[in-house]
Amino acid sequence: MDELELLVLIAPVNLKEELVDVLIGHAGISGFTLTDAAGYSREHGHFNVQEQVAGYRSFCRFEILHEPTQFGALRADLDSACGNQAVRYWIAPVIEQGHVGREDSEARR
Repeated sequence: MDELELLVLIAPVNLKEELVDVLIGHAGISGFTLTDAAGYSREHGHFNVQEQVAGYRSFCRFEILHEPTQFGALRADLDSACGNQAVRYWIAPVIEQGHVGREDSEARR
């Protein structure tokens, strides 16, 4: 895994469980991050009344590290899970990745 990309998905909350199942079951990735996200937009025609009052729409934000060659299969699985719902995504190159700190107490000396 020398070259990696970060796929970010901003999905409606009602797709959360389906997308989690797809990502957990996808052999090409080792894991992902899921957080709540508040989506603000000038185009609130798609907001329901509660969202219009609050000023934002609730979404789930998925972040998935993957190799560029994995995106085609990953995209196909995600397309299937999303059905006819549009899910915003973008891909960014990962310049560097790793871990900070060390798990091994001997290495801290």
